[in-house]
Amino acid sequence: MKIQISKDFTVKPKLPYKSVITPSSLFKGNCARCTWMTYWHNLSIPKNMNLQQTMSRIQESCFDGIDNYAISDLLPKGWSSLYKGKYSSQSIEINGEKTRWKFYGALDILSKNNDGTYSIIDGKVSMKKDDLELVASYWTQLEAYAYMLEKPEVGEPKKISTIGLLQWRINGAFQVDATSTSKGFRVEQRYIPVERNVEKFLAFMENFIGIIEGSFPSSNPECQECEFLKDIRFYTE
Repeated sequence: MKIQISKDFTVKPKLPYKSVITPSSLFKGNCARCTWMTYWHNLSIPKNMNLQQTMSRIQESCFDGIDNYAISDLLPKGWSSLYKGKYSSQSIEINGEKTRWKFYGALDILSKNNDGTYSIIDGKVSMKKDDLELVASYWTQLEAYAYMLEKPEVGEPKKISTIGLLQWRINGAFQVDATSTSKGFRVEQRYIPVERNVEKFLAFMENFIGIIEGSFPSSNPECQECEFLKDIRFYTE
C-alpha cells in the first residue's frame, strides 16, 4: 500500500508546528526522526491512551491534601496536592545561550515541604516491574517539570528538592458480591525516587533541541513508528 502524500514532510516549513516543548514529549528523544516530525509537522502515530489517562486522573484525585508520609516515607515532611493547569518556563538555556524553546505543560502532584522546598510527584499507571526501566523512561520529563518551576516564565521560582514517580500497577481485582454493581481493579502502589541530575538533563536537551533545529534526520532502527511508516511507504528511503 502506498500512502499519497500531499507535501514533502522531509522539508522544514518556515516555522515549526509546535512553538514549545512539552515535558511528556521528551521520550521521543529516543528517535531523532520522531522528534523532528513531531515539532515541525505535528506528525506522530496516534496512541489510544484514554483508559490509561482516565485511570491516572482518578488515582491522582486521591492525593489532594495528603500527608507526604501517606505516600512514602522517602518523601520530605510536607503535604501533597494536585497541581493542575498549564505552566510555562523561561527560554531554555543551552551553554549559557537562550534558545527559542520553552517548556509548557501540566504537572500531576506537587508537594509543599515543611522546609519551604517542593517535591514533584508524577503519577504513572504502568505494568512495568523494573523501577530502573521506569526511571529511564521518565526522568527527563521530571527534570523538565523542575525546570518549569525553578525558572518560571511568570511568578516566583520554587526550589525543587526531590522528584519521583508514583506508580500504580494493576495486580488483581476486588472480590465482591455477585449482585453488586460496584466492582473494580486492585492496584499495587509504589513511590520511586528519581535522583536529580541537572547537568545530564541539560546535555540531553542540547541534543534534543539540536535534533529539532537540524535537518531531516535518520530514524532509530528500533523505532516501531518509523518502521510502520516505512512499511506503508510513507517514507521513500
